[in-house]
Amino acid sequence: MSLMGVDIGSSGCKVAVYSVDGALISTESTTYSVTMPGPGLFELDSRQVLDAVYTAMRTVVKRAGSDNRYLHDPLKAVSFGSFSEAMVPVSSHGEILGPSIFSHDQRGKYAVKRFNRIGQKAFYKINPNILGYSYSYPKLVWYRESAPDFNTKVWKYLNWSDFLTFQLTGEAATTYGHANRTLLFDLWKEKWSDELLEVGGVERRVLADLIPSGITMGYVKKEISASLGFPEDILVISGGHDQCMNALGAGAISGGSSVTGIGTFECTTLVFDDIPDPDLMLALKLGIEHHTASGKYVTFIYNQGGSVQTWFMQAFTPDLIKEGVSERGILNRLTDEAPNKPGDVVFLPFLEPSGAPVFFPEGRGCFFGIGTGTGRGALYRALLEGESMFFLEAFEELSKNGLSITSVRATGGGSRSDLWLQIKADVLQRPVHRVQHWESGTVGAAIAAGLATGVYGSLEEAVGIFSGTDASFFPRKEFTDVYARLYKKYKNGLGLISSREWRD
Repeated sequence: MSLMGVDIGSSGCKVAVYSVDGALISTESTTYSVTMPGPGLFELDSRQVLDAVYTAMRTVVKRAGSDNRYLHDPLKAVSFGSFSEAMVPVSSHGEILGPSIFSHDQRGKYAVKRFNRIGQKAFYKINPNILGYSYSYPKLVWYRESAPDFNTKVWKYLNWSDFLTFQLTGEAATTYGHANRTLLFDLWKEKWSDELLEVGGVERRVLADLIPSGITMGYVKKEISASLGFPEDILVISGGHDQCMNALGAGAISGGSSVTGIGTFECTTLVFDDIPDPDLMLALKLGIEHHTASGKYVTFIYNQGGSVQTWFMQAFTPDLIKEGVSERGILNRLTDEAPNKPGDVVFLPFLEPSGAPVFFPEGRGCFFGIGTGTGRGALYRALLEGESMFFLEAFEELSKNGLSITSVRATGGGSRSDLWLQIKADVLQRPVHRVQHWESGTVGAAIAAGLATGVYGSLEEAVGIFSGTDASFFPRKEFTDVYARLYKKYKNGLGLISSREWRD
C-alpha cells in the first residue's frame, strides 16, 4: 500500500508516492511562473498550474507502477498541501473562470483600511493576523467591486489545495488554515466571521464551507482516475496550508517544536499545543493558525528565500544563463565562488514585501560594505548571511518572550545547500539539521492521507516512520565574533531603511 502527497508551491509543484513504511517510491516536480500583466499585478495562469500538477501526478503514478519493488503497494489515498492567499475562481461545474491572483498583487489593497474601524487589537481577537494586503481578502473585494460581472459568474473562490480536492472529488470545502489566510475566518469559533464579512464587504456565497485538515472527501472521479492512471478506489483527503504540511512532514507536531522550510519563501513554523496568548502574539507581530496536526496551532516567521536567489542569478549570472546552465548548476557555481569565511559585506533581504514579524514594504533591499575587490561570490555569501540574519532577529525576540527555538530543522530545496545551512548554524548560533526527506511538504500530505484512511494508528506513529536526519551543521566558534560584528551592521542597516529619510 502506498500514499501520494502533493505540494503546490508558488513557482512549482512536487508530487511523491511513499510506501506506508516511509520509503520514497517515486517523485516528480513541475514548474510554472507568476506573470505580471501590469504594474502591481501578479497572477498565476490557473490552467497552467492545474496542468502542471496533473502532469506530475501522472508521471509519478507511471514511474511507481514500473518499479518492481513496489508492485504490491497499490495507491491508497492522496492529499494536497499548497501555498495560501491565492485563490482560483470556479463555477459550480468545476470550470476555471480566470487566473489566480497572487499574494503580492495590489488589487483591492485599499480595502484593508476598512478593518481600521474595528481596530487591529479587536480584529486580532477574531482573525489573529497582522493586517496587510497580501492576504486573500483584498482580492475578493476587487472582484466584487471592480469586476462585478465576472464575480456574479463565480460560484466559489478556492485556495489551491482545496481546488484540487474539488477537481478530483466534486466536493468543495475550505480548510481552516487556508480560511485563516483570507482575513475573514474566526479562529476561535472555527467559522467565517459574519462581522468581518460585513465590515469587509465580502459575500459569504463565494466562500466554501469550512472543514479541518485530514477529512475524507471522497473517491477520485472515474474520469479523473483514468486520465491520471489511478486505480478507481483512490480516496482524497482534505489537505491544508503548505507550511503546516511541511511541519507535519518534518515531525513538528508538539508544542515548542519547529521547522524551517527553505523554498521560494523561507518560513519557520513554531508549534503550540493550545492557542497561544493573543496579546503576546500581537505584540510580537505574529499570527496564529490551525496546524494540520489536529488540536495544534502554529505561527510563522517568514521572508523571501529562494526568490532572492532567483533575483541574484538573474542580476549577476546572465553569462551562465545565456550559456544554458541549469539553475542548480548556477547555484553550484556560486557556491564554489563564495569565500569560505565571512567578509565585510552585509545584505538586507527586503527586495519584496517582507513577512512576519518585520513587514517592510518592497524595494528596501541593499548591499553595503562593498569595495573594489568585492566579487560575485562575496555578494552571494552576503546574501545567504543577510537572509539568515532576518531570522536571527526574530528568534532573539521570541526568546525574550519565552518562545525559544534551540535548534533548526531544515527542509525544502534550499536545505540541499551545505553552504547555506552552515551559514545558518554560524549566524543563528544554533545547530541546523537537514531532515531525511527534505521535501517534507509531500511527506506531510502523505501522512495526512495515511492517518485519515487508518493506515497509521496515531500521529506519533506516522511521524516516527518518516523521521530522520540527513546531515547536521553546528556553529563554528571561530566565526562567532565576526558574525556578531556583521549582525550589528545589519541592525544598523534596518534602522536606516526604516527611517523617515529612507521613506522620503
